Amino acid sequence: MSTLRFNTEELVGRFEDRRDVKNLAGKYVMSLLLKKEPTILKDLWSARDDISLGVDGGYYAGRDALAAYYASIDAATKKKAQVLKEVFPEDLGEYSDEKLYGRGPMEIRSLDNAIIEIADDGETAKAFFYVFGLVTDISERGPVSNWVLGSCCFDFIREDGVWKIWHVLYLEDVDTPAGKKWGDPNAIEQFPEMENFAAMKGVETAKPNRPMELRTLYTGSRPFTKLPKVPEPYDTFANTFSYGADSQEAWR
Repeated sequence: MSTLRFNTEELVGRFEDRRDVKNLAGKYVMSLLLKKEPTILKDLWSARDDISLGVDGGYYAGRDALAAYYASIDAATKKKAQVLKEVFPEDLGEYSDEKLYGRGPMEIRSLDNAIIEIADDGETAKAFFYVFGLVTDISERGPVSNWVLGSCCFDFIREDGVWKIWHVLYLEDVDTPAGKKWGDPNAIEQFPEMENFAAMKGVETAKPNRPMELRTLYTGSRPFTKLPKVPEPYDTFANTFSYGADSQEAWR
């Protein structure tokens, strides 16, 4: 695609579109950090029914699946805060549920090496980022911090003049406790279960409604595994691949 196909005004508009979708991706990971799961679907995602989120273990396909996924994270967040309040009553005992919400987990995921393409027709966009993160969670083993490495891919769609998230493909290569070998699948077992955090046992988020192995975590014996396809210039979404649950084109 040659930039000569666009006049100066159109090029400025495309620059603004690149800025806006990059900012939207940033808002997505910041919403995870700030525990905005109760509102993230309404605030950032498309109103379409064919939205999807792909993770290592499969796809949350459709609005109902994503709503259930975020609701389960919301419930787990409330549970973690209450457990921390019980473990540290001298520090948190006077906190209201509202002020307590979000205490404990911390999900820092930096989006790097951006590759962004805006469709010629300006109605959709695609983005690929590599992710380096530090994620602290609360489980029956207490607080544990993990190094996280992976990729985060987006399909965006313009709705009523505003960019929204259509599909996300978030795949992890590494999710390992800090200070442990990245390729050790049993590293978490080196952290014993703690009696004070026993109430967290069995607290899990909803599973993908289309379970499948999209990616396996790195180990020393994992064979070479391709990353998802990166965006390439395209004219309209019908003529490019999708990161959504209804297509496997991202792997070809």
